[in-house]
Amino acid sequence: MKQKSIAIMAAGMGSRFGGLKQTHAVVDNYAILDFSIYDALQAGFNHVVFIVREEILEIFKDRYDNNLPKNIQVNFVIQNAKDLPKRKKPWGTGHALLCLKDTIKNDFALINADDFYGRPAFELMYEALYTNTNNQNYFIGYQLKNTLSDFGTVSRGECVLNKNQELISIIERTDISKNNPIMPLDTMVSMNFWGFTSDVFKITEQLFEVFLKEHKNSETAEFYIPKVVDFMINNQLGAFKMLESNSQWFGVTYKEDETMVRKQLLDLISNRVYPTKLW
Repeated sequence: MKQKSIAIMAAGMGSRFGGLKQTHAVVDNYAILDFSIYDALQAGFNHVVFIVREEILEIFKDRYDNNLPKNIQVNFVIQNAKDLPKRKKPWGTGHALLCLKDTIKNDFALINADDFYGRPAFELMYEALYTNTNNQNYFIGYQLKNTLSDFGTVSRGECVLNKNQELISIIERTDISKNNPIMPLDTMVSMNFWGFTSDVFKITEQLFEVFLKEHKNSETAEFYIPKVVDFMINNQLGAFKMLESNSQWFGVTYKEDETMVRKQLLDLISNRVYPTKLW
């Protein structure tokens, strides 16, 4: 059976949230991540790869190793620093991407563990990746108004697009709030839902080596996926086509977000978008 892979970045520290947000239960024992996995499996993905820190590996193994449907292949990849300068903070989403290079060999999707993307996003990505004949990369785009928190500021990647809905660049915007959105509410933003070909690994490895030379002594510098994407676009090494989702994104950026997220998920269960028992 051909691997149709989705990788999940779950190594974050949850500093603003104040705990392990990735597996924090919001409805019964289910975290936001569980609903994303359910959506991915419903869309057709059959290989799930968790990118975790070593100290939370056993938590993820206990939770997912033998609990997903039997036809689903599960792997765990440690975003480790054994060959890197030692520090507490992970090296960023670009490094998480690079950690997949020995586990994934085909086109694949990549998401954050703590974001709710909505099933249409997974369906769009699955269809695009596995009918892909042009060596194309993809990302899910959301309107800014569908991605804001009621309880604080967020950072978002503003997407600049050409007439073919292909990415020209991503501009990282910070301190965005509902009261101060900074840019028009219909601006398209990236929420780190990507679709890559396996060609991305060689490029990412080269860029990360350069990044390390500049930041090897830093405790906080992070190597982000948009840096890889911008390099590929600017050097004509790959195009990134936007797949627009009209779904409402949500996540628990702040503790106060949890009540609203729980209500939204319970409404979706009530409307039979999700069963009360996911697996």
